Amino acid sequence: MIKKILAGAAVAALIAAGAIVAGAGSETADGQSVTEIRVAFNQNEQHPQYLAMKELGEKFEEATDGRYHMTIYANGVLGEQGAMAELIRTGALQMAIVPCSVPEGYNGDFAIVGAPYLYDGIDHMEKAVTNGVFSDLFYSAREYNFQVLTVYTAGERNVYTDVPVNSASDLNGMIIRVNDSPTYIEMTQLMGGQGTAMAQSEVYTALQQGVIDAGENSELVYNDFKHYEVAPYYVYTKHIVHPDVVLASTEFLDSMPEEDREIFDQLVLKSTETEFSTFREKIKDAKETITEMGTEFCYPDVEEFRTLCQPLLDRIAGQSDETRTIYNEIIALREEE
Repeated sequence: MIKKILAGAAVAALIAAGAIVAGAGSETADGQSVTEIRVAFNQNEQHPQYLAMKELGEKFEEATDGRYHMTIYANGVLGEQGAMAELIRTGALQMAIVPCSVPEGYNGDFAIVGAPYLYDGIDHMEKAVTNGVFSDLFYSAREYNFQVLTVYTAGERNVYTDVPVNSASDLNGMIIRVNDSPTYIEMTQLMGGQGTAMAQSEVYTALQQGVIDAGENSELVYNDFKHYEVAPYYVYTKHIVHPDVVLASTEFLDSMPEEDREIFDQLVLKSTETEFSTFREKIKDAKETITEMGTEFCYPDVEEFRTLCQPLLDRIAGQSDETRTIYNEIIALREEE
């Protein structure tokens, strides 16, 4: 593990220092220079987001006759995600897939993208993304020398515990592991529980020993970490559809000829569709596995939880004219369904 961390730090240092230069020493068969696109990613090579980005890179390379080549540094080898945003801002790194909390650190309006009970589900989020609801907000990040290109879903987050949950009252007093986020902690309190931040790697033991009463995450994470062994009730509270975002350096984007940029933008949109589709398949597979492992599913009234969390959603939506417009457009999309 230490060797991996040191190796990742060395690569990141080389990129930051400019020792790894985009396109250095690379040419196509007809002598054109090759632009290297380096992407930071903290999950593994089987993750839907990795697969979508890999497809984007391969199709872009093919469509431009090899004038661009993408390398994805998976498994967090380049280090902490916030630091990757800084490398992108300086132009030392071209792209990264990061939680939406990263651009939110620069512009608080990004909180609306992953607000509790904003979406009915993954389909609703995808519709908002592909309909361009966030386009102005995403473009505004250029002020910080990066642009948000799209959203990749990280799934619908639900509560899981060792007792059935059929209404909000069943969560009263439960200690629930959440992300280290004031929004998550306040949301959990409004739902009736008590949120406590904890590393994902510690959740299994904490559930097993009764340090916490519940966790919350997608079926994919619930399955991957075998949390069904210590929390066999998976409860569809549907409190958050989690957004990760694709960041790109404005220096990289602005260096492209117009024709290449048009191709790239089209492929980004296609990669979004691929990622959402692949994530749905992964969730389906995970649900089949956890069902076989004895998981019992609970389906409480989601509207009860939505009503409890509405004050938090209203506050996030009311932060600015931009967030209010986004909120209204997303609600309108829900009503169209």
